[in-house]
Amino acid sequence: MQTINVLSEHYNLKETQEVIRRLKGKRDVIELPLSIPGIILFAISYADDDYYRIYLRLEPQSLIEGRRTIDVFDCSNESVARLETTLDKTIDIVCSVLPQSYRWSVGRIDYSMNLTSKYVKECVALAKKGKDPYRYNDHVNKTGSSYRMSKSVVLNYYDKYDHISKKIDADSLDAHLLEEAQNIYRIEVQCLNYNKLKHIRKKFDLPKETNVYHYLRSDIAEWALLSYYDKVIGRADYYSLDKAIKTVESTVWGTRKKENIKNWIRLIAQARSVSKAREQFVGGATLARTGTVVKGSVNTFRNYEMACKDIEVNPVTIPRDWGINYIPNPINSIG
Repeated sequence: MQTINVLSEHYNLKETQEVIRRLKGKRDVIELPLSIPGIILFAISYADDDYYRIYLRLEPQSLIEGRRTIDVFDCSNESVARLETTLDKTIDIVCSVLPQSYRWSVGRIDYSMNLTSKYVKECVALAKKGKDPYRYNDHVNKTGSSYRMSKSVVLNYYDKYDHISKKIDADSLDAHLLEEAQNIYRIEVQCLNYNKLKHIRKKFDLPKETNVYHYLRSDIAEWALLSYYDKVIGRADYYSLDKAIKTVESTVWGTRKKENIKNWIRLIAQARSVSKAREQFVGGATLARTGTVVKGSVNTFRNYEMACKDIEVNPVTIPRDWGINYIPNPINSIG
């Protein structure tokens, strides 16, 4: 009966019956018509025995502001309180028989941060060459986005202006987003399923019966965003190959260590990916220009990564044809 009440606020009786028939027959997810800034998806699906699931997917900051925005939710106590008030009012508008927000279960949560850079496109391209965590793959491989996915997490580092400009134009009602998105390097960690949410609950000692507000904590967001950023990109700045080599030469390391790490950096530039370079390094690879064979263990590879971290040089170097010698790591923009 509650499902019929929900549908009846969006469809006439005949349409409601048709939607229920479709849900039962195909076990489909049907998106319900709704136009509220901040509500990305309002949908319903059939479970079993006349039980149905209702889904809400939302952008908290847009919901609070009442308009689409590039700004992201900051997870402060004040913002969480505002969100709860706004979301409860919105749910009541959607359908008066639906429960308040604290009673809804969470099936997915995304953590996002806006970094700024004058070199957003370049930083995205360099992020694509970063390290792939274990069992993460890029199933999208689109320009403007560095995308990695496992069974439970999606990591997305992308050019927000490129993303927005593909969906709206200067004549759109949301044209203000084009200006807001300038120089925005968006990083996202999408926690997709029960296993990842369970991991978060255990790590941060959240109650077993959680709601969305339990996950909206600054320490959880910081852990999710920065721990993966460190694994994939790291916090060191980007340099051209020549400048990275000169930086290694200027260290107090021994001659052999310097030569090994310089050749290791050259291998990463040649392989065009840290992960590909690691595979080649373990198996043995030959540098194209010098014929030098570069080979070592996984532990040695990690040691070289730590050495570059110590001198604040990102092992991913800027391609020669870009005509750029130095790009600050966008993570520095958060202070």
